Amino acid sequence: MAEEFDVVLPHDDQTERAVLGGIFLDPSAADVVLNILKPEDFYNQKHRIIYEAILQIIEEGKELDPLVLVNYLDLKGKLDKVGGKSYIALIGNDAAPPNIIETIAHQLKEKAIARNLILVAKNIIEKSKKSRDINQLIEEAETEIFKLNEDRTITHYYEIKDVIKETLRIINELSKKETLITGIPSGFYDIDRLTTGFHPGDLVIIAARPAMGKTSFALSILHNISVIEKRPAAFFSLEMSKEQIAMRLLSLETRIRLKDIRSGFLGEDKLAKLTEKAAEISKSPLFVDDTASISILDLRAKARKLKREKDIQLIVVDYLQLMRSHRRTENRQQEVAEISRGLKALAKELNIPVISLAQLSRQAEMRADKRPQLADLRESGCLTGDTLVIDADSGELKPIKDMVGKQFYTLSLDKDYKIKKSFVSKVFYSGKKKVFLLKTKTGREIKASANHPFLKIDGWYRLDQLKTGDKIAVPRLINTGYVNKLTDEEIILLAHLIGDGCILPKQPYHYTSSDMENIKIVSEIAKKLFGINPRTVKQKNWYHLYLPSPYKLSRHKKHPITKWFERLGINRVRSYEKEIPHAVFSTSKEKIALFLRHLWATDGSIYLNRKTKNVSIYYSTTSKKLSLQIQHLLLKLGIISFIKQNRKGKYRINYNVYIYGKENQLKFLEDIGCYGIRGKEIPYIIDILKNKKGNPNIDTVPKEIWHQKIRKLKETVDISWRTFAKELEMSYCGSSLFKNSVSRSRLIKIAQILNAFELYRLATSDILWDEIVSIQELDVKDVYDMTVEHTHNFVANDIIVHNSIEQDADLVMFIHRPEYYKKNPTPEEEGLAEIIIAKQRNGPTGVINLAFIKEITRFENLAKSTAPHIEEKLEEPHATIEDEFAENLDLLNEEDIAEL
Repeated sequence: MAEEFDVVLPHDDQTERAVLGGIFLDPSAADVVLNILKPEDFYNQKHRIIYEAILQIIEEGKELDPLVLVNYLDLKGKLDKVGGKSYIALIGNDAAPPNIIETIAHQLKEKAIARNLILVAKNIIEKSKKSRDINQLIEEAETEIFKLNEDRTITHYYEIKDVIKETLRIINELSKKETLITGIPSGFYDIDRLTTGFHPGDLVIIAARPAMGKTSFALSILHNISVIEKRPAAFFSLEMSKEQIAMRLLSLETRIRLKDIRSGFLGEDKLAKLTEKAAEISKSPLFVDDTASISILDLRAKARKLKREKDIQLIVVDYLQLMRSHRRTENRQQEVAEISRGLKALAKELNIPVISLAQLSRQAEMRADKRPQLADLRESGCLTGDTLVIDADSGELKPIKDMVGKQFYTLSLDKDYKIKKSFVSKVFYSGKKKVFLLKTKTGREIKASANHPFLKIDGWYRLDQLKTGDKIAVPRLINTGYVNKLTDEEIILLAHLIGDGCILPKQPYHYTSSDMENIKIVSEIAKKLFGINPRTVKQKNWYHLYLPSPYKLSRHKKHPITKWFERLGINRVRSYEKEIPHAVFSTSKEKIALFLRHLWATDGSIYLNRKTKNVSIYYSTTSKKLSLQIQHLLLKLGIISFIKQNRKGKYRINYNVYIYGKENQLKFLEDIGCYGIRGKEIPYIIDILKNKKGNPNIDTVPKEIWHQKIRKLKETVDISWRTFAKELEMSYCGSSLFKNSVSRSRLIKIAQILNAFELYRLATSDILWDEIVSIQELDVKDVYDMTVEHTHNFVANDIIVHNSIEQDADLVMFIHRPEYYKKNPTPEEEGLAEIIIAKQRNGPTGVINLAFIKEITRFENLAKSTAPHIEEKLEEPHATIEDEFAENLDLLNEEDIAEL
């Protein structure tokens, strides 16, 4: 066979023109063609451009004709690319008549699929030359072929009459069944009553803590299905050998203790019974694969073969966390999620149920009630309800608990280390968990469960794997949309009243400042916005500006500032409880800068030490929430800040928002500045700063990058450490080189030396590597999490955290044995196993009790099972069900019913 082949790809220019011309001739034909062809189905690039333009014109609701098309293409600068007006006219001349346009559209579709099949084949040939993993190559080839097959599928619409007819046929068949079970029965009556059996295409998760009997339960189900019911099934065991599985099956079938079978000390009677039952089990269509650490790719290939050769009707995998993905993922959580998705895809592809066992986290054992919850199944941790997440469209900060059940866009870190807008598909309550308070050097705080992951330079780490001194990723800038249209006057007055205003119930509203410029602007805006005639009272070295209502107040007539505060959602509180309203967060960057400029004129400080030329910029407040909000607003302007606490005597704690470093200070002074007296020296301070040497240690990449990334990358290029240091324009200092963090500018140089784009991305990232200063254990709290599509992380409390990836399971069952957790279980609890159906996509949830016989590791129905209710037939009049439907709906005729 030739190593390569080159063929002319199937296509037909004239047929393509005929289809396009047919749409010109009869625009209603577009409805037929659009359901069959995509733009990429046209081989000729001119025709593809024309078809895309037709789609756009139709989408915009315009009437289609050649002139409209010509004008549209001309407007988009594409008319010359398709051959101009003359070519559009040629297409019109080649138009196919309406009665055959659907037929020739199908012909074009077939040619497009044939072309793609050739391209896929060529791609497989190229990959075959390079690939070392033949299994992965086969998986990828099958996937590509399946995609082509899916592309052939055309969605049709159906008359409700036909749908009802088919539905009645299904109902009629179901009504003739001996039981209510419509899927594969598990053999456990109450489980089957609740689930109606295991259904084709479903992924079923059976999860428990160790020693609860996951494998025993799965084997009990397989015993019922394959040994008793003789249905073909496959068991992929990643934990036990095939011999161990056989021993367990023999034990639960013969009721001989597993311990005796393992020891081999068996009497003649038991040995004879074992031999007899072994012969029966041998006849069952059960297939066992005990490949350890099998990949999802290998499992799918083996399952396809078993389905093709043995027509298996069910698969069991023991267990999920022991599997591996065939591709590299950034953490174990994503790998397990990918495996879960792969199992679900396998269930759909083979149209059979797939049961996967899963190990639960220890979280269940930390609660008073040891019963498992869905939250225990998720690989990710959880956050307390007051954690603030960002609405990327409006810029607002919202408590995660208020977003439960909602979908929105938030901010997330992408693979290029940039903070971007990402879709949140689900926000959910995760139960109660013990949480820990993590604090960072910049002053950020977050309360999370022990297993919630945070990002270090070398990947994601659970909180309980972190320690003081570790550097974790936080955003160094935040970009969002904005929706609020506060006026400049409102912004300015808000800033001054939040800073130095006294707006309290049952007290005269007033504003205090030592800066007459501040007094003047507050006075002018209060009059302009609310018609207030302010009154100024001078004290020692400051002024009180009183803001009386312009009209008489009563119970039903409030002060205009009160009404304004209520409209903005601001409480009238003392200084230590003050906060910035949501409206400010959802304004533009220009208005945020204006707000901060006037806020700094109240309790802000911009100080230059004349001797050292050092600059100090900070804002001081007794409100912790206000300090965190200011820090967040600064991030929106790309300014990094640090919150430091100090207390004098018995006074309240002061939270000081400091801005360090030449670059950050210059950005603050140039983009924000300060109103009033404090702003007068800013031009002079800017000149001083510009002539100072910057401190690169404010925003560096952790020293771990030397070992985690730089050392490995250096090994791929022919360069010594001495030469490396020389090219960095620094003296060679041996291993001490690796003891320091790396500035962004130096990392860019290293990236150039090693030709490493990964290092360049880190050097130009949107990440600030913030140091953990404390981790404190707290109490058990209500916790929440959310799922972010694609990136699987989000910004919470201005810290980058991993998200929880929802399980793909259609049915989730937990095994709980109360006796396991009690020293002296009651007689009722001994041998009792609770099967908790915690999630069922198409049915109810509930708790079912089974018996568990430890000696033979067998689950059984309880004597008081509701089996009789399940086994009984439906009530009589099966024969009249069609007549009843026809009479009520008047949709079926006698021929339809007779056909049934």
